[in-house]
Amino acid sequence: MMFKKIPVRARILGLLTLGSLAIGLDRSGLAPAVEGLRDALHVPSPALDISFGAYSFGFFLALALSGLLIERLGSPRVLLGCGALAAIAMVATMGTVHVVMLALSRLALGVAAGGLLPAATVLLAQWVPQQERGTALGLIHSVYWLGPLLAGAIVGSAEWLGSWRGAFLVLAALTAGWCLLWYRMSSALQRSEPLPVYWRGHVARFFLPFCLAFAQSWAIALVIDWVPAYQLQTWHLNIFGSASLTAVIAAAAGGGVLAGGFACDWIRQDSGNIRPARQLLPGLGFLGAAVGMFAMPGQHEIDSIVLSTGVTLFFLTLATASLWSLPLDISTEHPAIGTLFIGLGAALAQLLAPLRLAHMTGWWWLGPTLGLPMLLAAGIASFQLCPDIGIPEPPPPPPEPEEGEEAPPDKNAKNAKAKKH
Repeated sequence: MMFKKIPVRARILGLLTLGSLAIGLDRSGLAPAVEGLRDALHVPSPALDISFGAYSFGFFLALALSGLLIERLGSPRVLLGCGALAAIAMVATMGTVHVVMLALSRLALGVAAGGLLPAATVLLAQWVPQQERGTALGLIHSVYWLGPLLAGAIVGSAEWLGSWRGAFLVLAALTAGWCLLWYRMSSALQRSEPLPVYWRGHVARFFLPFCLAFAQSWAIALVIDWVPAYQLQTWHLNIFGSASLTAVIAAAAGGGVLAGGFACDWIRQDSGNIRPARQLLPGLGFLGAAVGMFAMPGQHEIDSIVLSTGVTLFFLTLATASLWSLPLDISTEHPAIGTLFIGLGAALAQLLAPLRLAHMTGWWWLGPTLGLPMLLAAGIASFQLCPDIGIPEPPPPPPEPEEGEEAPPDKNAKNAKAKKH
């Protein structure tokens, strides 16, 4: 009864935030349990890297394509399906007996996480006014990053009580509980029938946000993946051995997303104009990250590298709330299609990630050589965003011939006839 007394908008935002936090906890639970998994499955630690890679593959695949499913089924159904899939993945992880089973469960979890974030974003278009969307998106996306700060305590408590498997049972129960709450909530939400999509107009308006999402995702991969691998390869510094690295990454990324959301709404209310609110945070974030990244490869002390990683990641994630607000601002009738372009940009960046390019070519210098100009260009291009200009109207169909008039000649038939001759 108390749940129903809470306003609908607050209930939706609260449940979306809890769902993102639950997915973040599910994602982060594997790393603290590596020792127990290695002993239970009798495999070396490098073999478990397949499972971490499976999660990333599923996450970015769903991030790139879930917009089509959301457009078809509606965000409430997709959110429920993602929650159920995550709960099943946690149960499968708890009962895993082989590394292949573990990889499949992580793949399913990645798909659930990659679908939940765009679906939550689309739902905000109906329930959160434009001047409050930055804070709402910052809250939802930031708690996803905070999972590692809590997952370690859950796994450690389970191991202290007897087995690491109990931690995944707890995570499965939490996720299943969220599914039940969302099922009760989503049954009251109305779903409108999908309208035809003018794809050419969407491609034209979302080309710049697509490029900015690519730049952000590529730079995050550079900071989190390429820099530690470069330091290990060149200077034999094992940054992953730092006890503070996970906490710094989680706090910096989560704090950057949340701060960017708050600042975005504050600029919107202070200026009364949506354009600077969506331009300023990505612009400053990309340019600030370029400054931070400039000095990172030349540092050779673990503590200074970890600190630089946190600062650069903070600036990079300042743009998150603004970028994910653009589908709601520009494509008011089809926000799911807007999230499709943001997700495609992020996923394509992982396909061409700097560490992957370094392994393919052997050229480690490609990372900063491409990253710095990309961030500078993204920072300047951010000030060209136009969130106040929507999708253009499709061209009108040709007029129907009036009675007694001949229909206009078919150009395709005319061309085909000319080719025959």
